[in-house]
Amino acid sequence: MQRAGRPPSSLAVDKLYQYALRALGRRPHTAAELRAKLQRRCVDGSDVEEVLDRLRAQSYVDDNQVAEAHSEYRRDQSGLGRRRVLSELLRRGVDEGTAQRAVAEAYRGTDEVQLARRFLRRKLGKPLGHVTVDGRRELGRLFRALARAGFGPTVSSQALAGVSADPELLEAFSDACVPE
Repeated sequence: MQRAGRPPSSLAVDKLYQYALRALGRRPHTAAELRAKLQRRCVDGSDVEEVLDRLRAQSYVDDNQVAEAHSEYRRDQSGLGRRRVLSELLRRGVDEGTAQRAVAEAYRGTDEVQLARRFLRRKLGKPLGHVTVDGRRELGRLFRALARAGFGPTVSSQALAGVSADPELLEAFSDACVPE
């Protein structure tokens, strides 16, 4: 852990490589994330690309693997929708094509409505059969939570259909959103 007020020490290429291995040992990094970490510690900027090339050659850095693992984990453990996972991968510096392929593969055969319902069940803390939402405010809150979790308006509406006491209000929320 870095102490406050103390600049990070600059590292030569061998030490930079060791630093990268330690960082990768803690969690998988994309090439962009690792590049940013290494640039803060390098003596010479060309050392960063040398270290990254060496790590790629040894298959320690692979954005495809990171994107696939991240997509599957966020789908299974967090119950997030496609949009959120894609956004996270792009923010982590994964190439857009690679990110889209990984998300499409991870969500192939996945029923997003069921995924959204699981998300709602976790959010509400009880089975959906025991919940009835009748207020505009509460329905809007759940609709926005689903949107933040990466579910589109159609999927959100279908997931909320079982808990909404007012189907017209739910349709109004869905219509107010941009089409998928």
